[in-house]
Amino acid sequence: MEIQNQLIEHLKGKTNGKLVMTPKQLAEEIPISPKQQSKLREENKFPIPHQNIGRSVYYSIFHIADFLLTGSVHQSAEPEDKPKKEKSTPEKISHPSSSVNLSHLFLLRAFAGNLFAQAEEITNLAENILKYQKSAEMVEQFSEKFKPKGDTKSLEENDGKI
Repeated sequence: MEIQNQLIEHLKGKTNGKLVMTPKQLAEEIPISPKQQSKLREENKFPIPHQNIGRSVYYSIFHIADFLLTGSVHQSAEPEDKPKKEKSTPEKISHPSSSVNLSHLFLLRAFAGNLFAQAEEITNLAENILKYQKSAEMVEQFSEKFKPKGDTKSLEENDGKI
């Protein structure tokens, strides 16, 4: 449960505290482009539930976290209005397939790789900032230690003569 909370907090940080992500924001976290997400949504094959608001599409960060960790999404119980069938047709019997969908593991690994890349980039930035700060301190110490003393005239004032 702790890892899910950490993941949700990370996703909140990516969305500036919002509880929903756009397809573009989701594409930055998992390797599925917004266009591919759209195509999969149209075919009802995209595993993360979405909400259409006007022309915009949003994903709940809780659903994203559930999918990345477990490969499935636990939706809240919402009453769905299903049209009643007038003709009763025998339902097709589906045999369970022997293959297991492990796509969420691939996406989880890609997400973790993305986090590692961001962490490495931030670590490198912090190291470079510390190096810059140390060099600035050394320049300041050098200038204090070797500053001109007293009334010495510059070479320009003496016409280059000592």
